[in-house]
Amino acid sequence: MSTSSGIPVSIRPMVDDDLKQALQIEMQSYPQPWSLANFESELKNPITRALVLTDDETDSIVVGYIIYWVQAEGISLLNVAVDPKWRGFGFGMKLMQAMIKEAVQEDLPRIILEVRASNTGAIELYQSIGFIVTHERKRFYADGETALVMEIKTSDATGMIQ
Repeated sequence: MSTSSGIPVSIRPMVDDDLKQALQIEMQSYPQPWSLANFESELKNPITRALVLTDDETDSIVVGYIIYWVQAEGISLLNVAVDPKWRGFGFGMKLMQAMIKEAVQEDLPRIILEVRASNTGAIELYQSIGFIVTHERKRFYADGETALVMEIKTSDATGMIQ
């Protein structure tokens, strides 16, 4: 798979060896980043899917990751981030498409997520896919910031799969 960057990349399941790079990306991406323990816990959770986007040449450079739960009522997106130096090349969209593809293949009805109200870049990405804001969660984050809850019906997202 190649993107607008011209760099061939692939998506695969996250493994323990990816955690150091994922944690570095996390710390550069969020004001209240996940800890290593958060990542390790999700890798052990049977309902969690954790995927990384890596370079095809070495399969060792983690460009980004996505972590979500797969449940009967749908997918809950927990975390997605792209290394700041690789943003703007469509890598976030590639990760989202992988998650949407699983939702469609598993015939799950919807995908939901929470996003900081101030995270305009993520909100724009989600809206470009077709997510809509369903409600707000005031003081959702530890620093008091509001979360927007966004949702898309899987049937409305099938056009996003490549």
